[in-house]
Amino acid sequence: MIRKVLIVDGYNDEPGGLGVPPYIDVYPRYIAGAIWSVDNNIKIVYITIDQLRNSRLNNYNSYDLVIFSAGVVVPGKYIGGKPITGEELLIYARILNKPFKVLVGPAAKWGMGQLGGREAISPSVFKKAGFDILVTGDPEIYFYDFFKFGESSASPHKIRENYDDVDKFSVLGAKIIKQHPNYGKNLIVELETYRGCSRWISGGCSFCVEPLRGKPIQRKVEGIVKEVKALYDNGARSFRLGRQADIIVYGSNRIGEDEWPIPNPNELERLFYGIRFNAPNLHVLHIDNVNPGTISRYPKESKKALIKIIKYHTPGDVAAFGIESLDPNVIKINNLKVTFEDAIKSIEIVNSVGSSRGYNGLPEILPGINFILGLPGETKETYRYNKEFLEEIVKRKLMVRRVNVRKLLALENTKVYRLYHGIRRKNEGITKSFIHYVRDKFDPYMLSLVVPQGTILKDLWVEECDKSFCYARQVGSYPLMVIIKGYYARLSYINEIKVLGVHSSRAIRGEVITKNDIM
Repeated sequence: MIRKVLIVDGYNDEPGGLGVPPYIDVYPRYIAGAIWSVDNNIKIVYITIDQLRNSRLNNYNSYDLVIFSAGVVVPGKYIGGKPITGEELLIYARILNKPFKVLVGPAAKWGMGQLGGREAISPSVFKKAGFDILVTGDPEIYFYDFFKFGESSASPHKIRENYDDVDKFSVLGAKIIKQHPNYGKNLIVELETYRGCSRWISGGCSFCVEPLRGKPIQRKVEGIVKEVKALYDNGARSFRLGRQADIIVYGSNRIGEDEWPIPNPNELERLFYGIRFNAPNLHVLHIDNVNPGTISRYPKESKKALIKIIKYHTPGDVAAFGIESLDPNVIKINNLKVTFEDAIKSIEIVNSVGSSRGYNGLPEILPGINFILGLPGETKETYRYNKEFLEEIVKRKLMVRRVNVRKLLALENTKVYRLYHGIRRKNEGITKSFIHYVRDKFDPYMLSLVVPQGTILKDLWVEECDKSFCYARQVGSYPLMVIIKGYYARLSYINEIKVLGVHSSRAIRGEVITKNDIM
């Protein structure tokens, strides 16, 4: 009989969902809620992979069940935590030889990798290494059946058909956040509004796993706000609507029916109002993914939707645009979302409603641009298109919050895996030149617009220190890195910082004005 359960959060980063600290994603919350819905006396201990690395592994061999949640399929650079590597998963599978071991998340479903430009590790490798079960379906459904009916009756491939169980499990599992090391500090909770991508009809982008989830299913406003209330009652104060392909189309009755569903601003307002009503003193309410193709096709409705978001969110928000490439040939081969002209149009619309500065010192909401290097069809001309696109943004005096440049991580179930992909050797020079332009010219210039010298930024947390300098960030989507002189305890709170200037492509220099120990 299983009485002691360990959930190891190895962190996940995927197109629709982020779980690297200070974020906590849905996996541990849903799983804990599913188990407690069967027996609330079962002891569940939640730890992060960073905590596990600093522990004695033998201490965890006494657990009956160990659940690893992991999978980076959108590689990035992180300051809040270091995601578990494939090699570490293989090691832990062997060392923890007494408990029943289950792997969930993207690593189990799609495989995983730490760096773009390389092939991902196949899930089959983890099964061979010693994991008893790889859950390729929905983990919360598997564990509910596991505890309710027994191991033999639980299918690791079972997929939810609606959100009825999630709405129940997410409420019961909300209290697991209290075990997160960032709890009471800068913890931000990732919220799910729908699963899948409306572009599944055409197969979606060649590299993306979201369309592989099948026909999208939406969650009702009532279920989301009940979860928010449970999280808020358990101490959560920062939230991000990050688990969806395009927040702008949440509530559209055409999701799953049309490749490009029309936004429903009124339903979006119901959602944001409901969150605010149930979390009245929240500190942060942000979004993540926005499809620029939606904005360019439905400019009027999208603008209304953005205005509704701004009405209820907190400033410093980012609408992450998966543009990937502006090369027409690459767009066609990889079934991407927008042309050069439509991408510019989408950025202009977000700027028109979101560029005003909010109370915390940042613009209300700005676009974030994602590029992927090494897509099929890429040539030297691709980099010319991409650079000209950024130059056009500067020319039109538009603002973007940040530019992510990633090398393709090819997952074996995606279309791109079967195509000739990767950065060609003959293109390596121009690739480096493009990255140099983005990081050394475009980014510093854009930072000088987003946070001019003298700007006062509020509500920051110290995340790391190095000798006589510390790195502090606000809580939210893609927060700015601020370098400050002096030494401060990790996760200490700073009320206000004055911007002194741009430090680098990703950071600014700041001077502490006021500091409190408690927010």
